[in-house]
Amino acid sequence: MSRTSLPLKQLSSRLARAVYGPGPRDSRRTQDLWSHRVVTGGAGGELRKAAAEGVDTFITGEGPHWTHALAEELGINVLYAGHYATETFGVRALAEHLARRFRLSWTFLDHPTGL
Repeated sequence: MSRTSLPLKQLSSRLARAVYGPGPRDSRRTQDLWSHRVVTGGAGGELRKAAAEGVDTFITGEGPHWTHALAEELGINVLYAGHYATETFGVRALAEHLARRFRLSWTFLDHPTGL
């Protein structure tokens, strides 16, 4: 299996499109990325575990303020794309898939809390 890297800026752009929102907040590292993990919602406190597993980029909705500094200390990228946004993009993708497959109509009731 060949491995392909992905620049942080390109991953951030893809993530913004996936969650239907603005670009994520990140730890501002610029190297190419090889190993990514995604945990929806508020999993920023799981950075140590991700780093121990060899992950170079951790994507989640939000994390405590101190996780930004921790990411820098651990040498791991962290992308915060919004709690609500990361928990709803999968629901939307599933609805779109099922609508195409079974010719169904669907409506997503977008109601972000702003938290």
